[in-house]
Amino acid sequence: MKTRIIGILCALVALSSCSRKPAGDTEQVVALRVQGALPLEDPASALWRQAPEYSATLLKQDVTEPMLTEPGVDRVGVRALHNGEWIVFRLEWSDPTQDLIPLAGRSSDAAAIQFPLQPGDHLPDNAMGEKGKGVRIWYWKAVWQDDTSRAQAKGGDRIASLYPNAAIDHYPFQASETARAEMEKRYAPARAAGNPITTLPGDGPVQVLMAEGFGNTRVVAAQTGRGRGMWAGGKWTTTLARPLAGGTELGNLEAGKRNYLALAIWDGAKSHAGSRKMRSNWIPLVLRTP
Repeated sequence: MKTRIIGILCALVALSSCSRKPAGDTEQVVALRVQGALPLEDPASALWRQAPEYSATLLKQDVTEPMLTEPGVDRVGVRALHNGEWIVFRLEWSDPTQDLIPLAGRSSDAAAIQFPLQPGDHLPDNAMGEKGKGVRIWYWKAVWQDDTSRAQAKGGDRIASLYPNAAIDHYPFQASETARAEMEKRYAPARAAGNPITTLPGDGPVQVLMAEGFGNTRVVAAQTGRGRGMWAGGKWTTTLARPLAGGTELGNLEAGKRNYLALAIWDGAKSHAGSRKMRSNWIPLVLRTP
């Protein structure tokens, strides 16, 4: 009998060891307080070594059409830092291909962090919120970052890079601003109407959105997102940053209190776009005080 009891105890210990979380995991995303400037656009900063990593589980978006049929990234490493004014997150996930340009059957790699607009534990649906209980989303896309880099280079031309041997006689769009405006009404109506998806989101690759459920996502007036992604060795490492005090439009994150976030990742090589994505449930977020 004693031998059997010892054997059972040993089996339980072994089972417990097997079920432990990977090293570095925590029960919540913990944002450490640091002094001075944050690495808002530097995923490789040495400051990230200070922050504990939370390993977030992602699931297929299978709540509404179009649903995701082919799964993608199933785990994302999350670290966070804040300085009392801004908070920046570092997301790291495996992706064997770097997808920048939307092509036939492919889209842009992307990532997003979602926050409930109202503080507290009465959370909205983690799938884009619900009517009367909105969410705010900071959304990074690799193609926006690539476009921003080209724009900052003054003269970077995506068409020329894709088709280096093409010969161009004349672009009617370059005739004059008046001619361009008239031609956009006919050939680029979304841009002519001011659809925000046709333009770069402010000064960088991050766009701030609002939603109260599926089908009503829209761009907010206050575009305060910052961030930058780096792809190397089959892995994306991307920062996403926001101000802590967002007011009534963006919502606030308060140090010392429990906040929440949810994540989403799009794998462009698998045609992930729009609601076809991998997503998480709500994850607790705590901002440490000094």
